Amino acid sequence: MNNDLSSYFEDPEFKEALEKYEGMVKNHTPAYFDADELTDIAEYYASKGRQIEAEAAIDFALQLHPNDTDALIFRARSLAMKGRLDEAYMVMDLIEDRSDREVRFLKADLLMEEKRMEEADHVFEELAAYEEGKLETLIDIILAYIDANQEALAKKWIKHVGETYDLASLSQKNQKFRDLLCDFYITFNNPEAAIPLLQATLDCYPYSINHWNSLGKCYLSTNDYEEAHEAIDFALAIDDSNAEALTLKAFCYQQSGELQKSCDYYLRLAEQQENKTRAYLALAKTYFEMQDYTSSIYYIEALLDNKDALSKYELSELYGDIALCHAALKHIGVGQASIRRSLELNENDPDTLIVAGRFFLMEAKACNDETAKAENQAKGELYFRQALNLIMEDERLDYLFTIGAACFDTQNFKLAAQYYEQINREFPDNAPATYFFLAYCYFYLEEAISCMHYIAKMKHELPDAYSNLGTSDSILSDTRFNELMRNLKDSVNNGKVDLDNFL
Repeated sequence: MNNDLSSYFEDPEFKEALEKYEGMVKNHTPAYFDADELTDIAEYYASKGRQIEAEAAIDFALQLHPNDTDALIFRARSLAMKGRLDEAYMVMDLIEDRSDREVRFLKADLLMEEKRMEEADHVFEELAAYEEGKLETLIDIILAYIDANQEALAKKWIKHVGETYDLASLSQKNQKFRDLLCDFYITFNNPEAAIPLLQATLDCYPYSINHWNSLGKCYLSTNDYEEAHEAIDFALAIDDSNAEALTLKAFCYQQSGELQKSCDYYLRLAEQQENKTRAYLALAKTYFEMQDYTSSIYYIEALLDNKDALSKYELSELYGDIALCHAALKHIGVGQASIRRSLELNENDPDTLIVAGRFFLMEAKACNDETAKAENQAKGELYFRQALNLIMEDERLDYLFTIGAACFDTQNFKLAAQYYEQINREFPDNAPATYFFLAYCYFYLEEAISCMHYIAKMKHELPDAYSNLGTSDSILSDTRFNELMRNLKDSVNNGKVDLDNFL
């Protein structure tokens, strides 16, 4: 919300410089620019996700002005974002004016990247003393800690502000400090505290898109979708092409289960952006969730045509998703090259291994050849075991549930029952969450006594879930299973069946 340069990018002077620069690049004609102009152009491209063009603008700035402080700071920050900290320090060492406040902020940021928090805080202490405790400096220090997700240190400096100013009065009178508090509350999961501050700001500045978007985010965090829609609609009424508002609107529909409407807004977002990567990623995932696998494949392939815009992890995930899409469409064997590529990119990631396991179970389900079916199932089980060997102990329960769900969803009820029974043994406090799924698995495995055992446990331990069996509120709309449940419950109510005998 702070540090937003979008209004500056609308300034006629900036637009003129940008047009001149883009004309120079397009026509290969020489032109001269001030260092500030080129740094602003790089910031503009970076804000649009056009990192290659941002780097080119800074390269040109440093060719013309090799000692410019702002250009060197931009270069150092770009290197740090890529994890190239040694090079970032080398660039910082080229800066002549080491007392410049932005250089001090850069040094602190690099130290924070290395988790050297005490040293970073010492840099900030020196800066605050050098600038005699100016409020603006203290606010910028707190914002740096918020950006670095350092809640305790951000709190420390807010308390430091409180030693000089009345915080309640300051938050009413000083817009920048009020924005700071909003950022703090939103970042550290206290949206309820941010909402009244945002409302106060919007009473004064009703046309601030950034604040409407922030209010929408807060309502999304509290699952108040009606209020979230209203806030985001205000932002879109001001600018119907605002990328953040379109993204939030799409996400809001996604969270409330209205997936087609979510896709409609992601499509609008894609139309507005030169770099369509984020919008296409969202569309691929949402269509996958809708089980519209053909549409999901379309957007994944469009993304894979531009691999350079994606991280290694994103690529791995996309190859896994496209493999699952082909398996769901019963394109036997088509997805195997993709799943191999996914594993090559991220072979030690348990989530990637679980996707691979799910893929091979789907392949096994679709196979008519018994030998191929057995081979695919064995591969699926192997990847699940490998995933469990890589996780931390405190993650084990979640991963057992995830693997159980993968087996259940692919109708491999024997394997699903094994994992759900494993949860019962290892995590008895969480066993009730498996009862319905075990009853369903044993029903289709034709193991009547085990099926009745878990229905009996539901009746005793989960009476609400038991009462929903066979009704429209049942977890699954399976006609055969639900009919059995209705008949069974009638027999229990009539005294023909005593479920206690199956406990």
